[in-house]
Amino acid sequence: MKRFTLISTLLSAFMLAACSQTPVKKAPALPWMQELVCKRADSAQEVIVSVDKLNLAQNNTGCDGSNNLLCDIRIYQIMVESFKHGENGAQGYSMAWGPSEHKGNLRGIIDSLDYIKSVGVNGIWLTPVFEVKPVKGQDLTYDKLDGTGYYTSNYFAIDPKIGTEKEFKELVDKAHSKGLYVFLDGVFGHAKSNVATISPKGNKLYLSNVCRGILGHAEDMSLHLGTCFDTEKSLPFLQEVATYWISKYKIDGWRLDQAYQLAPEHWAKISAAVVAESQNPKNAYRLNGKKVQPLGYTVGEYWTDKPKFLEDNAFKGHAGISAFDFPLRAKILQSFALKGDICGKDISTLNTALLERNKYTQDAYLNTFLTNHDVLRLGDALQRAKYEKEGEKTKSYYNAHEAALSFIASVSGPLTIYYGDEYADEQPEFTTQPKDCATLNKCDDHVSRTGGRIDALNDSELLLKNRVAAMLKLRDSHKALARGIRTHVYSDDSVYIDLKEYDADKVLYVLNSSVNNRNITFKEDALTKLNLASCTFTDLLSADDIDIRSFEMPALTGKFIGVECASE
Repeated sequence: MKRFTLISTLLSAFMLAACSQTPVKKAPALPWMQELVCKRADSAQEVIVSVDKLNLAQNNTGCDGSNNLLCDIRIYQIMVESFKHGENGAQGYSMAWGPSEHKGNLRGIIDSLDYIKSVGVNGIWLTPVFEVKPVKGQDLTYDKLDGTGYYTSNYFAIDPKIGTEKEFKELVDKAHSKGLYVFLDGVFGHAKSNVATISPKGNKLYLSNVCRGILGHAEDMSLHLGTCFDTEKSLPFLQEVATYWISKYKIDGWRLDQAYQLAPEHWAKISAAVVAESQNPKNAYRLNGKKVQPLGYTVGEYWTDKPKFLEDNAFKGHAGISAFDFPLRAKILQSFALKGDICGKDISTLNTALLERNKYTQDAYLNTFLTNHDVLRLGDALQRAKYEKEGEKTKSYYNAHEAALSFIASVSGPLTIYYGDEYADEQPEFTTQPKDCATLNKCDDHVSRTGGRIDALNDSELLLKNRVAAMLKLRDSHKALARGIRTHVYSDDSVYIDLKEYDADKVLYVLNSSVNNRNITFKEDALTKLNLASCTFTDLLSADDIDIRSFEMPALTGKFIGVECASE
């Protein structure tokens, strides 16, 4: 959660506009918002893949060719206070940032586990579940902030407004029984000013008004009811938090909120404690009937589109295990919709973004995602780009979601699906951010916190959800998708082709982002160069045979093509 500390002058202005005690009027629309003209790729030209057109760039870091279980993770992110209210559960908060009813509770998640499993994921990430206590006389800003959970008052207790410890145990146990890992959201850099500072083991949390900023410098906490920590002195306390929930409930790891607030060397020590506790035999549990150890996964949130920043803060010196790939997400949005003031980028930019991963420390496991609770949903970004009309969800609207999510399903390494992505959710009447966005709960950085509509999907939404599930489940039977070495075959403005290989498993991933169908022809010399000349090809989703030497890619479509080659 990137808010509520001054991380830079620009971000400060944005945060204060979204979350100040007195709502700030939004400035007039910038010129690009009035004048920007986005245009979807509309090429219909045949693609000829010959040996002279092959790209052959490869990825060689993280999960590319790895046998690490972390590469197989497919997380479903849940904003607890927004997602679902379960009957006979806790009351919920009734107010927080975002447009939902804010009555979400643990019972609602327990009741939804079968649906979550059906999305094709194998893990869930819960936004903070820890107890938050109001301070006498606090104002509406803090009432709303309390609902998010991101400023805790007690790291060792479940918030009674969302549920009980008994319900939390039930949630974890039932999720595990269905084959779902459970990850918690760890805010180890800041808390509410009334946070309990003595742990069950007697370790102390040392409070400070000074936070570590996004560029590593010191900055003051911007909220008078917020606090940061002296993390060096507080490490035993923070390590106890990280291991307590593994030891007591067998959770599988942590998402690290505003990870830059801790120096890399501090994350290295907390991550090491998580791994050690996860490997302790006493913490074994049954996952889908099979005895396993907690996964011990930690993934950091570093809000930056700069790969070098990620390397310096998340991976250099092996500080972290994983981080969300914000730079890749930016390129996905620039190719499919609108990111900032950029749209209509050639789909080949996705290859450029994936090659940036080669600059990271060798074992950096990047987590690929499209949406989270702090960003616009793809549907709203499509409407801002004027690719789709507000209030109209045509076939191209759903196809664009399926195509973008197909790319995410094709990338090696862990991935995260934010609830609602699977049925193309968006916020009605949100083509532009309203002036009083904080009052209306419609600011860019929290408008995706809608209620989970999983019981009321229309036919188009259900079809998309089932297609997304089928794509994600392919990663179980075809490890080349989750773990494969990627060889980029070809890309232009709207066609993108990768060959994924892991041991004997081979999958061709083909994407067409054009609004027109495009015929694709593989020449014999290209197939020979790729060692595919003696192979047969099958559409893994439809089970139809494909003549790889000439086939049609429908508009706004991703295709997974299984490759079976004659043994030598």
